[in-house]
Amino acid sequence: MLPLAPSPLPAGKIAPLGIICPAGPQTQSLDGRPVTVRFAAPVVNGGQQPVTVGCSPHSGGAFGIGGTDVTCGASDALQQTASCVFQVTILGPPRLAATRFLAFGDSLTAGIVSPHGGHRRLDPARGYPSVLQQGLASRYVTEEIRVVNAGVPGEEAADAVGRFYAELARHRPQVVLLMEGTNDFDMIAGAGSERAAAALDRMVAAAAAARLDMLLMTVPPQRGTGGSARISSLNSRIRSIAARRGATLVDVHHLLLAGACTGPPPIPCVGGDGIHPTAEGYRLIAEELERVLVARYDVEILPAAEPAGNVPETVLPAGSELQSHWRP
Repeated sequence: MLPLAPSPLPAGKIAPLGIICPAGPQTQSLDGRPVTVRFAAPVVNGGQQPVTVGCSPHSGGAFGIGGTDVTCGASDALQQTASCVFQVTILGPPRLAATRFLAFGDSLTAGIVSPHGGHRRLDPARGYPSVLQQGLASRYVTEEIRVVNAGVPGEEAADAVGRFYAELARHRPQVVLLMEGTNDFDMIAGAGSERAAAALDRMVAAAAAARLDMLLMTVPPQRGTGGSARISSLNSRIRSIAARRGATLVDVHHLLLAGACTGPPPIPCVGGDGIHPTAEGYRLIAEELERVLVARYDVEILPAAEPAGNVPETVLPAGSELQSHWRP
């Protein structure tokens, strides 16, 4: 025989029906479209069973960007009712304050890849500018990210200043990524680290005069070329230039020396020709640049915040050397 259900308490002894809503959840739409949000059920107390509870919009529904009020209600066997309201907040998609980048340099920018046990080849899709653009585009899917590859194989920094001015005028970047000087180490025809450093200093100064941000990279290590002393000399100068001109230094030399790449030691991130990185090495460079750029330019997305402005357009000082090369 089944036990009898307990008799309802007299109405005067039943606590009033109460309801407590959950804390309002906050999440982000990565692509600007509505997001499915699940939230905890409200907590009900008092009242006479059975108690019916529901929320509108319901948990598991799609919520658009902004704040949406969710109303939860409860009713019991005595027709008592209670309600509460909380808000689901959907932040807008991630944004980057700078979207136009100019990667300037020699074959290490152009994307000559040197595999272990194979011939080096020009493969821009595996060079750091292309990998960097892919990484930023996948993170900021509603932004139009552009990383221009302005690398010229065989170019020396000492000969690159004029081309640098022209590329700034042509592409109007917001941020310059500069890595050059490896070809200046050539014992027979190279300009040497002193002239390379002087040219890099002029390029960094020109970018600063145009109110552009600059990421200045040290040149990568080499294996079996006998150039370690000359590389160390130029990289010391590069570090000094970055400090003096207020550029952001990205230490590619240390990155590739310490990188966990697949290949024979020493310096497995540098390929068989001893000069150019492997595809893994270029990916390390791109990932480090992405880390720096995100830390510097990622826009904090706040509820109901006004859109943040982008980095200012390139402005050239009147009468400057760079202005004479500018083309609208």
